[in-house]
Amino acid sequence: MRRQDGVQTGERTPARNSRLGPDAFAALAAAHRPRVLRFATAFLGDRHLAEDVVQEALARLFEHRGRYPLDELFGPYLVKTVARLAIDHRRVRRARHEQLERVRATPPREPLSPAAAAEIGEVTDRVGVAIAALPERERACFLLTVCERLSYREAGETLGLTYAEVNNAIHRARTALRVSLADVVEQGP
Repeated sequence: MRRQDGVQTGERTPARNSRLGPDAFAALAAAHRPRVLRFATAFLGDRHLAEDVVQEALARLFEHRGRYPLDELFGPYLVKTVARLAIDHRRVRRARHEQLERVRATPPREPLSPAAAAEIGEVTDRVGVAIAALPERERACFLLTVCERLSYREAGETLGLTYAEVNNAIHRARTALRVSLADVVEQGP
């Protein structure tokens, strides 16, 4: 910053956010795309998935281009976004693979008797009713973390809640389900 007498002071001006127009953004994207596509392909081992990840990263950056100084730091922001998305895709793919392996490793079951099938159906219905009876926040947090296997942080981001709010909602949901399903759940010794 300069004073009136022309002497520069040690103060820094706050960083300005970029306001890249669509054409400038497209030019930067075209310049950086081959490099991040090579990275994503090597990381994921699948060219088509890598292209999807890069496209998703570019869409996110374009959507939020006013929040970051992309005109100065486009490459680092793009690499960071692609890396995060690639890690997320690998994690999901690994979880699906592990689930498939567990299913394959499970020995085939004996057919259920009609009475056992009816009992399982009744219990399933009771659990479904108990979950449906939870307050909306608790039900959403419970389903995202327990059934969809999202982390508390991911569930919070999805629902616009803090980690602590998700944690409290899960605790309340589990407590309510324990009470409403007490006669169904087998108690330990």
